[in-house]
Amino acid sequence: MKRSDIVLVDACIIIEAHRVGVWNAMHKNLTLETVETCIIEAQTGRANRLDPAVLDAELRAGFSAVHQVSQAEIANHLAAAEGNLPVIDAGELELWVHACQRDDVWFLCGPDRASMRFGYELGYVDRLVSMEQVLDLAGVQNSGINAHYQEKWLSELKTNLTMGIL
Repeated sequence: MKRSDIVLVDACIIIEAHRVGVWNAMHKNLTLETVETCIIEAQTGRANRLDPAVLDAELRAGFSAVHQVSQAEIANHLAAAEGNLPVIDAGELELWVHACQRDDVWFLCGPDRASMRFGYELGYVDRLVSMEQVLDLAGVQNSGINAHYQEKWLSELKTNLTMGIL
């Protein structure tokens, strides 16, 4: 992964980046994109949301693009998908549907085990990146991110997926 590559982020990454104070470094140094539902989830999630709140326009300004994914696109994607895909949050599902429709270089950053397994099942394990890896690329070290945002967590998850443990 290099700085000019597109990094697709979910609501958890947005929230964690704000929690540890690295959001500006991330969006000013990298090309971040997301989907509309991840923006909404980051601002209104029941269990996890931006705290303190961030103005909608300010949050959106940190992205190169915020994509809309239609219900028809989601239905078509799920109908065409093979295998036993795990159930994931609406924002993560939209992010994956959007990612699968792209034909350029992108990476997806999210800390959710089911979402990472979803990407693995679709054949995108090489496009899964940790927040720690993204922050390293942005020039941020020792940010204080939680364990499931770190490279070690993602590496172990990828190994377990490959070995069929998860």
